[in-house]
Amino acid sequence: MFWKKKKNNEIIFWYDLKGVQDIVPIREAKYFIPEWFKKAPSFPVGANKLTSMPTVKRCPGFIDYYKVGYVLPAWCDFYLEISEEEIKVETPNNAFKTFAHADCQFKDYLPKHAQKDIKLVFKPACPWNVKTPKGVKMLELPMLHHYNPDFYTVGGLFDSYLFHEMNPQWIFTKTGKFLIERGTPLSMFIPIRAEEFDVTIREQNKEDAKAIGKQIYSLTSTFTNKFRKYEKIESNKEKDIVDLT
Repeated sequence: MFWKKKKNNEIIFWYDLKGVQDIVPIREAKYFIPEWFKKAPSFPVGANKLTSMPTVKRCPGFIDYYKVGYVLPAWCDFYLEISEEEIKVETPNNAFKTFAHADCQFKDYLPKHAQKDIKLVFKPACPWNVKTPKGVKMLELPMLHHYNPDFYTVGGLFDSYLFHEMNPQWIFTKTGKFLIERGTPLSMFIPIRAEEFDVTIREQNKEDAKAIGKQIYSLTSTFTNKFRKYEKIESNKEKDIVDLT
């Protein structure tokens, strides 16, 4: 068998808010692909689908990104009124606690142009926790490519083997009245293994040039599914090597 599941490879999400899993569960990122991307055509209107360059809809960098990680959605509605003088926050039930992140904890140390664009750092009490195997950390990212006009989440990395709280911190960049509805995607969490790598920085050699040449030839010698065909060829080579050993 080519792919083998690693031992001790379980990621556990748990919650202390009854019902949340049935209404707004944490789910794989593939369920949160942005609508604009879904609606985008694979080729420009009127283009020859055989010979024309495809759009971002066919870009592996976008497609594969949504095959990894898990998304934390808002567990309730949040209503905020943000002005230069005061902040008002409401939730539908007093059970949903909210907090503001003091400027002296984060904002005050940013470059001046960044400080000017931050009106509020908001930190609601999240009902979710996560635990990963030892050596696996959680990379938290904002919802890239969603272009939420109201806020974005601060990215970071934490050792989810030891620290389990999932507390997204939202950055609001303008004043006004905002309704963040239950189910709004907040953060994407990607498990990564913490390990050291041997890194070499050098000038291109013959093997590098050969690898680039092979890649260029593979991608420019076919009209369709250029990247996937190349991936399949290389994957089959790796499988043959494993099967022989």
